[in-house]
Amino acid sequence: MDKTLLLFINREWTNPFLDRVMAIFTSFDVWMPILLLAVVVLLWRGGFQIRSFVFVTLMTIALTDGIFTQFTKKLVNRPRPSQALANVREVSLQGANPAILAVWRPLQITLSDPPEAPVVGRSFPSGHAINNTIIATLAILFFGRLGALYIIPAAIVSYSRIYCGSHWPSDVVVSIVLGIGFSLLIAGLANLAYQRCAPRWFPKLYQSRSTLFGAGRQ
Repeated sequence: MDKTLLLFINREWTNPFLDRVMAIFTSFDVWMPILLLAVVVLLWRGGFQIRSFVFVTLMTIALTDGIFTQFTKKLVNRPRPSQALANVREVSLQGANPAILAVWRPLQITLSDPPEAPVVGRSFPSGHAINNTIIATLAILFFGRLGALYIIPAAIVSYSRIYCGSHWPSDVVVSIVLGIGFSLLIAGLANLAYQRCAPRWFPKLYQSRSTLFGAGRQ
């Protein structure tokens, strides 16, 4: 089932427009300066709720991507589709400096070679899927329906990892579940820590903001 769905998404349900869209969404190098700028602006100009969202999001991604994802990739050692199968389409942007210039250049589309053993597998989990699911989940916790809009780019990024031949469908599905779980756990712990510490350390702030998630006093 995993292989069948992968081949449908990667080799059958394709067209030049989707190739371009998926290559752009799957490229972290293109989005990194935009995300960094967004973080700086939100921390600089945002209010309590926005800054809390950014802080909890960065903390969650640091713990998951920096520790869990990297450790689990080495532990599971699952080959990527392009390492395990021949003729998997590998779709990506060309190298460019700055990376955003590659958006308008011809794409790099190649077919994977027959597998050679042994390989170092880094397919599970998908860091892209986990990280974007974390942003989407926390955005919903902090901003409700408005935050739910981030589900759209998160879903496209997750799908692009299959489309571009970087991950198996099961990698992405399980990574999404993990991203939701980590978000709820760490956000809950962060809110608990705030409610325990803020009354003593920031009493005036706590009088108007008794929770990280609410718009005001609960």
